[in-house]
Amino acid sequence: MKRIFSTLLLAAAGLMLGACTQIDTGNVGVESTLGQVKPDTMQPGVYFTLFKRVTEVSAKELIVQLNDMKPQTTDKITLADLDLDVYVQIDPSKAAAIMTRWPGDAVEIKGEDGARIGFNYVTRQAREAVYDVVTQFKSDVVHTKRAEIAAHVLKSLQANLDHEAGKGWFFVRSVNVRNLVTDPALEAAIKEAAQRDYQINAKNKEVILAKAEAERKREEARGEADAITLRAAALTRQGGEEYVRLQAIAKWDGKLPVTQAGGAVPFINLK
Repeated sequence: MKRIFSTLLLAAAGLMLGACTQIDTGNVGVESTLGQVKPDTMQPGVYFTLFKRVTEVSAKELIVQLNDMKPQTTDKITLADLDLDVYVQIDPSKAAAIMTRWPGDAVEIKGEDGARIGFNYVTRQAREAVYDVVTQFKSDVVHTKRAEIAAHVLKSLQANLDHEAGKGWFFVRSVNVRNLVTDPALEAAIKEAAQRDYQINAKNKEVILAKAEAERKREEARGEADAITLRAAALTRQGGEEYVRLQAIAKWDGKLPVTQAGGAVPFINLK
């Protein structure tokens, strides 16, 4: 009899444990009975759920990956590939409302300890935001606008979610443009244009250098010509004789002149 009682007790304990649901930190619970979602959100903890269903919902910041998109630029050029990561978080207090609004949009992802709710809706809104934003950029510069695209997508997506779903239901934390490839032919044209710009800049620098060198030579020639003119003027105007004497003194070797017959003193050698 005691053995039977012990067995029944263990079975009851197992049943009780199996009827409990644990909600981990960072998640919330949403209770539903007979398909009706209760409006109150369950906080982390352990709950007896034998006669009701509780969905553990992730309230953490989660990543939405948008891959292989091909939006068009403002000049109707289709990108070869565009991949983005969008980081989104729900307001935990709105979990029940989100599940009521999108009852089939509760997805469990391997490796995550809570279900994602409303994220299929968020993914659709995010893709629309990306396609709208890319149309604001021209094809020849879009590859340089990753940061601007990310900022515009974040702002546009948040505004759309606030307007369509409800203000504060979803929070777009950040957006990252992971990959952006323009049309292959356009890529080649961009590289060719960049090479041409490099060559033009190099030639312009050569021209500037040549002009500077020519100007230097002109200044040297002008200075030499001015010196010649000054020397010629000194020789021809009154007082030129003094100039010749000064030049002779400047070239004097320090030897005194030798007296010659007749008492004449020769002029200092100018050689």
